[in-house]
Amino acid sequence: MAGPAGARQYLFQPPEHGLQAELYLPKRADFQGILYDTLTQAFDAANVRAYLADAHERAHIVALLRPHWPELVDRMDEIAERLETGIQGYTLYEVDGVYAGADGVVSERTQIVRMMFVPGLDAIAGRIRLDPDPARNAARLRDEAKILLRDYGADTGFFRARNDEALRRGALAPELVALCRALEDWLEEVGLLLYGYVAGRICLAIRDRDLRPEEEIWVTSNWGFTLNSLRLGIRNGKDAP
Repeated sequence: MAGPAGARQYLFQPPEHGLQAELYLPKRADFQGILYDTLTQAFDAANVRAYLADAHERAHIVALLRPHWPELVDRMDEIAERLETGIQGYTLYEVDGVYAGADGVVSERTQIVRMMFVPGLDAIAGRIRLDPDPARNAARLRDEAKILLRDYGADTGFFRARNDEALRRGALAPELVALCRALEDWLEEVGLLLYGYVAGRICLAIRDRDLRPEEEIWVTSNWGFTLNSLRLGIRNGKDAP
């Protein structure tokens, strides 16, 4: 059966490769206020920068991250200044969690915050050329970004070390190094948002508000994440906004 005249058509979009992260918290009433405030304010990068500028909050982030992520701490202002946006969205869901505690098996309702992050490859395509044709360049960037994220963790030093000979011989395009560096910058921004702001703010609130603490708060990452969207895009055979 044909659709109505002028109906808009959903279109399959090219895959976007990125990172999916989940934050695990016990489902408790005293966590809900800070969780809601943190997530809703995380949409605006200005809120993140204001949070980082506060001396008390900044000292907490430094103490939280410096032991195992000193590079992020040392470049926190530079990374925060690069932020053009905060998180793009989040999903909340609940599960029944069971784990081995110090006093035996523990069962509790667990609240999970799922966040998805994808790099802005359209903007990157404007300054990194792997193919002279814009459409082919965009497709090549997507393919190479997938490899750099999943196989190298967008670590530029690791990528160069593993491919030094191929880069020197010209078997690999030098633009791949620039792409890896751009993705590494993006991952630093994600790390600051996810750990410094979202998880860090929740941890600080638990301490400052004297809430019953958890021994551990988990954050998981899925580096094999791919987003395919079906987007409304055609009306009467033409691109529609």
